[in-house]
Amino acid sequence: MNQAKSLIYLLLFIFVIGSGNALAANHSPKRARAVASQKGEHPALNSQTELGDQDYDPANPPGQLRVLVALGPSTFFFQNGRPHGVEYAMLLELEKFLNRNRSKNASPLKLMFVPVDSGELIPSLRAGKGDIAAGLMPVNEGSKQLVAFTQPYLRDQWCVVQNPNTQVMSDIKDADGKTLTLASGSYARRLLLDYPKVITRDAAAGTTAEAVLGSIQTDDSIATLSSRYVSDLWGKKYPRLRGDACIQPSIDVAWAIDQSKPQLLAELNRFISGSGAGMAQRALKVTQRYLSSDAKISNPNQLSAVDKLGFFAPMFQLVASANNMDWMLLAAIGQRESTLHPVIRKNGPTGIMQINPSTARKMGVTNPHDNEQNVTAAARYLVYLRDMFKSPDIEPDDQLAFMIAAYNAGEGRVQQLRKKAQAQGLDPNRWSGNVEKVARQTMGGKLLDYVSTVNRYYLAYQGASHAASVPQDEVASAVADKDR
Repeated sequence: MNQAKSLIYLLLFIFVIGSGNALAANHSPKRARAVASQKGEHPALNSQTELGDQDYDPANPPGQLRVLVALGPSTFFFQNGRPHGVEYAMLLELEKFLNRNRSKNASPLKLMFVPVDSGELIPSLRAGKGDIAAGLMPVNEGSKQLVAFTQPYLRDQWCVVQNPNTQVMSDIKDADGKTLTLASGSYARRLLLDYPKVITRDAAAGTTAEAVLGSIQTDDSIATLSSRYVSDLWGKKYPRLRGDACIQPSIDVAWAIDQSKPQLLAELNRFISGSGAGMAQRALKVTQRYLSSDAKISNPNQLSAVDKLGFFAPMFQLVASANNMDWMLLAAIGQRESTLHPVIRKNGPTGIMQINPSTARKMGVTNPHDNEQNVTAAARYLVYLRDMFKSPDIEPDDQLAFMIAAYNAGEGRVQQLRKKAQAQGLDPNRWSGNVEKVARQTMGGKLLDYVSTVNRYYLAYQGASHAASVPQDEVASAVADKDR
């Protein structure tokens, strides 16, 4: 009997303790991951854009516009850690246009690129994750119910593409009974709904539309329906392509924004109708020299060792893991400091991360000229800076900006800038629009350019990593839902 009572008391004790722990867990605040930690995310991936719900005001533009750009071997990709692509090239022209009337004393507006899967462009735009969506987006009636499109910057055609050894198709009806190989999520599927006699075959999972074009080079049994603009883009890389019959009419290609922002739409249209005229062809010529040999989607975690970022990525990852640091921030700083070319100097900043030997010694590193030790010193210094700027009064995006600024200018200089900002009635805990103003007044634009450039690389790397990890069946489903 005593044993039975003891057992009951023990079970009651476990229940009470367990319930108490559960209540404590429910009422205790969740601890957010440290900024730029190993498993953290760039603050911009989970925050509202600077423009937010407001419309664009040309007289008082924001410091940044966030662009959701389709990650792909034509639209946006990386080579040696630097972004390229036809959309990237066109958007850089837009950035220049948006700064045309900016005074020399004002910080230039920067476009921040968030690579996403093409099927996520419209859903992410509608969710407020970006201000502009770009990705060779075909304009169709279904999508026009969801977003506002700019005037077209390209009128494209979709044509049958074959190997030159095959019989010419002079009319799209010649494709009746023929098999066309299509990548998952290809817009060609929607166009071919009007041609039920054409047989479609799925390309292997993970195969891009550009990779299908590559396979036509050596296999005359394969044909596809492709954007003429894309097939022209890859024409030098894949010379054995022949464009045959095209579907009529032509397809308008444009950028998309939220329907509640008519002033932003008007500004984009001013650009497209003016200096942006012909930009699609200019972007094609600029991008051709950087196209990859395998036409795969750029994933920073899976780049070839031939690529500089791919070569150094394992080392960045190893060092980052040992210091609870995001390796992509290390890579972004390395890209800005040395373009991932280790520059060894006996005196002054050295190595991939261009770290000062004196700083390296403070971080416990004895040989900053060695690649791994150089990155280790940088990672430890960034952890030190992260702790320095950790405060309930400093938001994650500002903490990240202070870290990057201090890496470049020194923590003492940044603290001085914060004090001056406070003395001028500005917020010393806010970088954008506050401390950055003082930095421009006292140091010119170099520090601001450094912070925005590193931030742009870091955000692009993180966005691409997330987008490349989306399962292909989810991508195809998202595209199908978007086109309904």
